[in-house]
Amino acid sequence: MSAPVDTAADGGLMRVSSDKISRLMDLVGELSLSVSETVQSPDLAGLTLTNFDAAVHRLNMIVREVQDAATELRLVPVDDVFRRLRRMVRELERQTGKQIEMEVEGGDTAIDKLVADRLYDPLLHVVRNSADHGLEGPEERRASGKSEQGRIILSAAQIGSEVRITVADDGRGLSREKILRKAREKGFFGPDEEPDPAVLWKVIFEPGFSTAEQVSNLSGRGVGMDVLNATMTALRGRIGVESAAGQGTRVALHIPVSLAFLDCIILRLGHQLFAIPIDVVSEIAKPRPEDIVGISADTGSEMFRLRGAFVPVCRLDDFYDTPMRDAAATPDGVLVVVNTTSGPIAVPVNEILDRQQVVMKPLVGRLARVRASFGCALLGTGEVALVLDCERLAAGVAGGAA
Repeated sequence: MSAPVDTAADGGLMRVSSDKISRLMDLVGELSLSVSETVQSPDLAGLTLTNFDAAVHRLNMIVREVQDAATELRLVPVDDVFRRLRRMVRELERQTGKQIEMEVEGGDTAIDKLVADRLYDPLLHVVRNSADHGLEGPEERRASGKSEQGRIILSAAQIGSEVRITVADDGRGLSREKILRKAREKGFFGPDEEPDPAVLWKVIFEPGFSTAEQVSNLSGRGVGMDVLNATMTALRGRIGVESAAGQGTRVALHIPVSLAFLDCIILRLGHQLFAIPIDVVSEIAKPRPEDIVGISADTGSEMFRLRGAFVPVCRLDDFYDTPMRDAAATPDGVLVVVNTTSGPIAVPVNEILDRQQVVMKPLVGRLARVRASFGCALLGTGEVALVLDCERLAAGVAGGAA
């Protein structure tokens, strides 16, 4: 049966199911791999092919444009999600007895349909927390010199190949005292440990974590932020939290525009290939021997001295407990410095091979347990590279796993 057509004079739009678009994107990915396999075929080695390189370049450019066009077909405005959240505000006002104004910015920002379908519930948890825990009641706001009506700002913007969605309120902010006390009770920190705010706020995403004294139909069960964290991990996204006492809290979600294709740099460490999303790469450095400083003989922890600052080193073969380094090669040939919400980390590799837009495939079965990985990248050479999740690499370094 043919797809229904919108015959409005000013539209000329055709409704196409998302399943068909996803199928098209899968085929475009296979096309990209087939082209790469063809132009890099060993059968072409040694042949004199006039103008072949120019033709290959043009073919690759066309395939890249087809990939971009297919990606755009599955993009929808994030306002589709924001509209549903706006409708919830009136219900939240009734349930909390608070006056709430919601402002929406950047609703026309485009986001992958697969992301939009999974984003509503996690965002709803954040908005509920802002309304229930963040915003004060009218009397408390008056006493603090604020207007009686609390404000929640829901915004979206595209930053490079990512979409940043932010939920910010002008409430009381996160309670460091309550969160730290609960975190110590659960064993996340020692009794005398005083973590930085960026480290402390991350515990609110742990399963079952809640500082609420009573369970309500809005919050207190300790599952909402855990759902958000799990969803963001599945979407290859990351979360940032900022809060100031008496001024409010800001939760920022950073999500890739497309889940099908990913711009990466391809790395080699010994026999293993890895891929790192290009957006998180800060720089690539060639260290001198004195630039790598050991800080713990017991755990093997190291730091890289970079222009006077020290960056934690994450050796992938130690992290995965798998020998990869070639004994005949220089282990510290190149360091890839990547940005994470916990700060930069440096990853030693033998060489940088290429920059590619790769086709992403999830790890399934036993491979799904591979740590700190988004999935695998299929390369034009027929090889497979492990796509690194640098946020979880950084967490492993901080926890002594690397």
